[in-house]
Amino acid sequence: MECEVCGRELKGKGYKVLIEGSEVTVCKFCKNFGSEKPVEKITQRGVKKILFRKKRAKTIEFEEELLENYNLIIKREREKRGWSQEVLAKKIQEKESLIRKIENAEITPEPSVIDKLERLFNLKLREKVTEVKLDFGRKSLTPTLGDIVEIKRKKH
Repeated sequence: MECEVCGRELKGKGYKVLIEGSEVTVCKFCKNFGSEKPVEKITQRGVKKILFRKKRAKTIEFEEELLENYNLIIKREREKRGWSQEVLAKKIQEKESLIRKIENAEITPEPSVIDKLERLFNLKLREKVTEVKLDFGRKSLTPTLGDIVEIKRKKH
């Protein structure tokens, strides 16, 4: 199962959170983008009250982010050395199908695979991302996925 926000593979059950009114299953890194799933509580009169446990993220932090064209860089470096996908897979002790999916940008490679590729090719596939402070003017407003996309566009 994958995180419904960033696509990372979930270890365990993941976290159920509400983002823009939709319940999604996310990883531990993305759980701060929403509020935890509501807990229903029955009162004496049988009326349901919904209580939210809110965690408001005022800043969004990413340590390192994969380069946008990581797949093309990997393919270029492999072809520059005259290696097939099978040869590259053997060199980093992974499956050939994984290399094919990475080069076609069908999946985002795990950090361990990125480490192996960076060491083998002696290059960086990740970049440091600075902390982005969000000021929406209202304290109750939490960032949406669209806000994050706009922030990334402004940065470039």
